[in-house]
Amino acid sequence: MRTLMDSILEEIEAERTAGAGVLGKRGAELISFFISSYSEEGSSFLKELIDLTKRLILAQPSMAPFFHLANIVLLAAEDQNDLQGMKAAVKGAIERFNLHLRTAARKISELGRGLIPPEGKILTHSYSSTVLRTLVDARKSGQIFRVVCTESRPVCEGFQMARELCELGVETQVQTDAAAAYTVKDVDLVLVGADCLTPLGLVNKVGTYCLALSAKARNVPFYSLCGTEKLLGAKMLGGFRILKKDPREIWPHPAPGVEVLNFYFDTTPLELLAGVVTEEGMIPGSEIFRRFQKMRVSKYFPL
Repeated sequence: MRTLMDSILEEIEAERTAGAGVLGKRGAELISFFISSYSEEGSSFLKELIDLTKRLILAQPSMAPFFHLANIVLLAAEDQNDLQGMKAAVKGAIERFNLHLRTAARKISELGRGLIPPEGKILTHSYSSTVLRTLVDARKSGQIFRVVCTESRPVCEGFQMARELCELGVETQVQTDAAAAYTVKDVDLVLVGADCLTPLGLVNKVGTYCLALSAKARNVPFYSLCGTEKLLGAKMLGGFRILKKDPREIWPHPAPGVEVLNFYFDTTPLELLAGVVTEEGMIPGSEIFRRFQKMRVSKYFPL
């Protein structure tokens, strides 16, 4: 069991293009496998579960669903007194987490489609399955609009976003990341996903902050489509990190003495957001702090 779990964690750590929702599902599968395979003493179950959730968070410390998943399974386990009770409670928490992931995107899509103006032009950054679903559902419902995708360096997952939109009948254009801050003046709306939403701001693909500043300066509304599984309160931020990535993705053979900085995410201050669209409704940027104050955190949360 341990070798297979190690392998799954290594795959999660190595992932570069999958969105937070996809990774959240993989994390849930990992913990489900741990529960079904666990056959040791009941007294060590909670300790091993805490260790596994910590390793999962550290594998992708910028991905909020792992923090949320860790918290809900540990909250479920801490209220039980025996092994079978803990395993059943954690299993139930994972089932609710997976159900949430399936239904949240649909609800966000329903709300997000209402932001798209008739024959409007929308700019999006990086690849977000939630943004993709919202745009595709809008097109299928008969809405007419155009989409501008950034290339989203260094991995350029914006190309995948553009390809899928075009294949589904959405008029699509691709621009360089650097151009988007200027051409935002020509769009009606900016829609981005989210990897994490914290009291410090919206964590999303690097370049989001610059884009939000430009949108604000041009009075272009800037919205994030974000399931509540990506909200992290202050008590859950201890292990959150924006990691540096392989510099060779930027410059395979840099000149001697040149430092190449490569990181995938940045943090956009909440005041730059017109709002955050969640499955529970629209949250204005100014109201997000109140939502964080209501979050319950497990006493066993590992970081």
